[in-house]
Amino acid sequence: MEPASAPDDPRRPEALLDAGETTLNIEGPVAVDDFASDESSHFGSSDSDITSLSSSILDYEYENGRRYHSNRAGLYMMPNDEEEQDRMDLAHHIWLVLLKGELYKAPVKNPQKILDLGTGTGIWAIDIAEKFPEAQVIGTDISAIQPSWVTPNLEFLVEDFEAEWLYKENSFDFIHTRMISGCVEDWPRLLQRVYDHLKPGAYFEIQESALWAWSDDGTVKLDSPFIQYLQALEVASHKAGRDLNVYFKLRDWLIAAGFEDVQQFSYFLPYAPWPQDPYLKDLGRYMLAMTEKAVESYGLRLFTTVLGWGTEPSQILNAAVRQQMRDKNMHAYCKEVVVYGRKPLR
Repeated sequence: MEPASAPDDPRRPEALLDAGETTLNIEGPVAVDDFASDESSHFGSSDSDITSLSSSILDYEYENGRRYHSNRAGLYMMPNDEEEQDRMDLAHHIWLVLLKGELYKAPVKNPQKILDLGTGTGIWAIDIAEKFPEAQVIGTDISAIQPSWVTPNLEFLVEDFEAEWLYKENSFDFIHTRMISGCVEDWPRLLQRVYDHLKPGAYFEIQESALWAWSDDGTVKLDSPFIQYLQALEVASHKAGRDLNVYFKLRDWLIAAGFEDVQQFSYFLPYAPWPQDPYLKDLGRYMLAMTEKAVESYGLRLFTTVLGWGTEPSQILNAAVRQQMRDKNMHAYCKEVVVYGRKPLR
């Protein structure tokens, strides 16, 4: 397994936590729980925190014991099996906790037509269809893993959002997408299509994560398995032409696409339940359960197919990362961002 080196980008992720940037869900330094009543040096396994769900499939292939969408219908490096669907639904719950139960931040009012790009299990589209029962909601994805029985105002379509769009321009009141970094080859083209298909005055919102780790007390070491893993992900996604760490570019991209009133909101998200604060500790529990699954979801195919590593070295690194994430002495966190913009009325 060859060591990974990051792309030649002066704005490396470790420097991207902007000085003076405020987050909406914390005030000041985050206190660390001393776990005085617990002698264990590790958090427990999170396997029991995720329950199984059923799914349907359209086209798939198997690699390294995981099921993937066939790349004959669109390049996607993540699994689409039941385990991955469980992880995506847990990620949805994390976003709901971050946003205090809301599905979006944009000032959207009474939308009549909503598009959810890369809908995944369809859980966001299902929730938004229930919130706006009078609206027509469309969720699109390259994998048909969404439920068959949904409300009458919701429709799921098997589509690749990087292919030509068949919708009428100026037709949507709200377009939403979440966690599609690593799936997009040409961001300016995608954002132009979003812009063209929104009605004047309508909003687009994207919710993304920084695939990186920070710590305020130096407990995240640059030579640790966790950072080595994240660096390898960055290299592999760049090599595949679908960068994972794009969260810090989104605001500028929306402005360049012509959106106005572009707003960005940042959130602090601990990787494990190390904070003392009960709200952040709960977030950390959910995040640990989700991320332990995400380690393989993100890393396995990128490492074996793109970087050319063997299955065993990839799995060894993944296992080392999962073990490190349970270490109570590592106080790691990442950053989640929400960016929205409005299509001008003119």
